[in-house]
Amino acid sequence: MHLGTEAKVTVGTDDIFLDSTAVGGKNSVVFEDDGTTGYFYAVRTGIEQEILDALHVYDVANVTDRQIPVTVQIFWDETWTAALLLINGYGHALYDFQRSAGFCRNAFPAARNGQLLKRELTDELIEQYFAA
Repeated sequence: MHLGTEAKVTVGTDDIFLDSTAVGGKNSVVFEDDGTTGYFYAVRTGIEQEILDALHVYDVANVTDRQIPVTVQIFWDETWTAALLLINGYGHALYDFQRSAGFCRNAFPAARNGQLLKRELTDELIEQYFAA
């Protein structure tokens, strides 16, 4: 696993924007908390950026203890083709650029690219990508 970025943030109180780009520079991911919701985006970079997928992470109103700062990390797999969002060490979203497939805990929103794989992120799925 490769650590792409890490930050200590307070949910819903800051305009949070954390990004990480894979080695090679054509794939990026972004975690954004706009004060209302948290989303994880998969982005194809180049002359024009293209959002490939948006994965819901949380609604700020539903986060308990949101006044306590959390650690947000973005990790890449060994081949730099899949990215994982962790908050306080817990996996919330994953995007696989090779398979054009995104996963999050609540499987929301529906994939807009015709993804056939089940969209719900599970601990077993994380293990498949990021086994120690």
